[in-house]
Amino acid sequence: MMRTYVADHGGTVFVSTPSRRPKQIRSRIMALVVIAVMGASAGTVQAFRDHQRADVTRMWTP
Repeated sequence: MMRTYVADHGGTVFVSTPSRRPKQIRSRIMALVVIAVMGASAGTVQAFRDHQRADVTRMWTP
């Protein structure tokens, strides 16, 4: 979609704005990226905590 504005110098400025469909696609992709990053970080934290717990168990096992 094209929008027109009157610039400070008095001329017309044409600006291309994304239509609704690209906005929806972009927001869905961003949502999927956020979900993937959150899952990866949670998995990393869980693996780190499991690794620490295994070390503590080894240390205190007679």
